[in-house]
Order: sequence, then C-alpha cells, then structure tokens
Amino acid sequence: MTDLGQLLRWRLNPLLAAIVSGVVLLGTLALAIEHRAAILRDGREIVLKTEPVDPRDLMRGDYVRLGYTDVSSIDVGLVEGGWPAQDTSAPVWLILAPGSDGTYVARAASFSKPSAMAEGDVVLRSLPARITVAGPGNGLNSIGSLRFGIERYYVPEGEGLEIEKAQNAGRTTVAVRVSEDGEPQIARLMIDGETLYEEPLY
Repeated sequence: MTDLGQLLRWRLNPLLAAIVSGVVLLGTLALAIEHRAAILRDGREIVLKTEPVDPRDLMRGDYVRLGYTDVSSIDVGLVEGGWPAQDTSAPVWLILAPGSDGTYVARAASFSKPSAMAEGDVVLRSLPARITVAGPGNGLNSIGSLRFGIERYYVPEGEGLEIEKAQNAGRTTVAVRVSEDGEPQIARLMIDGETLYEEPLY
C-alpha cells in the first residue's frame, strides 16, 4: 500500500503542478487584459499627431509603426527639476496640454512624476530612455527617441497602405487613453479626424 500511495502521489504531483501553472498563467493573462481595458475605459483621452517613421521601413507585416510629432522628441529646455547626476536609463514624464488645433503637445518634462499640474494637463510616462548627463548648456538640445509602448498599431493584413500614405502626408492622428500613472493605450486611429480603427475593450 505504501508503494501504491507513493506511486499515486508521484503521478498526481505533476498533474497538480500543471493545474496550478495553468491557473497562474490564465490569471496573469486575465489581469493584463483587464489592466488594458481599465485604461481604455477610465483613462483620460488625448489626441496625438503622428509622423513618418522611416518611410522605407514603415510597414512590418500587419502593423504600422507610429511616431508622435510632439512627444517622441522634446527640447531639453522643457525639463523641469533636477537632471540625473550620471548617465542612466529612466522614464521621462511629460506634461501635455492641448495645442491650438486640439492635439496634445509637451509643455514640460521631468525625471519624476509631476506633483502639480494645471487644469487640462495630462501626464504621459515614457518607457525607460537613455539619459546622459549632458543636459542644457552642455551640447544636448533634445531628448529623442522616446517610446511609450504605443508605437505599433496592428491592422488587417493588406490594409496598411492607406495609413502609410496618410501618415506621410501628416493626416493621421491617434486618440490615446492615459491612466493616472501616465500609461497610454491606443483607443482609435484616425485619418483627417475620422475614425479608421477603434480598439475594443476586450
């Protein structure tokens, strides 16, 4: 009986481990989906202009590469607060405000989450970026190549050419929902202000 009990435990343990692993995996996936949906549902909506990203390499299969005219690169003169004491990799926090045409532009930036903002402002947090100590007055004019996790937009296969042409002509904008922590999610992709694609919550 002892040998039989040990055999059953040996056979059940891998099964139990597989079940636990499956539950953990499904739970993690469900949390990620709900996190994205929460931003799309409850986040503050802003509209950003897009810009071409190397026309020779814009389309990659079934997604379009997106650059953002007024946030992907910012003038160092916009940086408020302290500058890193040494070269580092860190998020850049942008304070965005609506421009004259209603699309949002960066009016300030910092290396920590802003504590105070004007009414109508929105905080957008970049992914970690390479920051050098060569700040204002030391030969550095801008912080470029900022990424926010919204640089790819997946489209049905073969339907990206219209977006590519529109983006090259400056006609493409993106409605983005931003969480209180500055994390963005693409809600809609638009051409000439008209929605071309809209993201479902789930």
